[in-house]
Amino acid sequence: MPERQLDLFAFLKKPRLKNKPRPLVQPAASEKMIQREKPNVYRSLVDVPFREHHRFYDQLVQEMKSQYGISIRKWRSSMSGVAYELHYNNGDVRRMISAPRPRSPVSACIFMHEVGHHAVGFKKFRPRCLEEYHVWQWAFEQMRKRGIAVDRRVERHYRRSMYHYVRLAKKRGLKVLPPVLEPFQIWPG
Repeated sequence: MPERQLDLFAFLKKPRLKNKPRPLVQPAASEKMIQREKPNVYRSLVDVPFREHHRFYDQLVQEMKSQYGISIRKWRSSMSGVAYELHYNNGDVRRMISAPRPRSPVSACIFMHEVGHHAVGFKKFRPRCLEEYHVWQWAFEQMRKRGIAVDRRVERHYRRSMYHYVRLAKKRGLKVLPPVLEPFQIWPG
């Protein structure tokens, strides 16, 4: 049997195709079409196989959008977000957020935090850093309900965020800090 000699670029050469057209195969009328199963609807991340986490997070996004009437203005590539409402002259209100697409506990927490601004309500708590605290607590509660871990990375992001808001409030002239926010006066590291 003669050995085949390969050169460096043999893998780039395309095999020759014969110019025969392929016959079209039509399924018989008696054959039933295979129906796809409905996609799984997961209620907790604990029940979801790792390879399907993206589906769970996509369901979470759809649920939050429909429940709170929000729209996603932009999926951010950074781990930051913003929530706001647009008020029109005719009385309509459009609720929007920009946040990272949920793909991990940290990005899911940031997404849930921005949704939390609409769930808790804007200007319900004063000072603003207290509103941020309550929105974070709402986000953690929602994550725990869905089995998303509030791990050390999520906690770290939360503590740094709260440090920033407390520092900003003091810079703007806050005289009396609510007792629940006192632990956030020191840089968490």
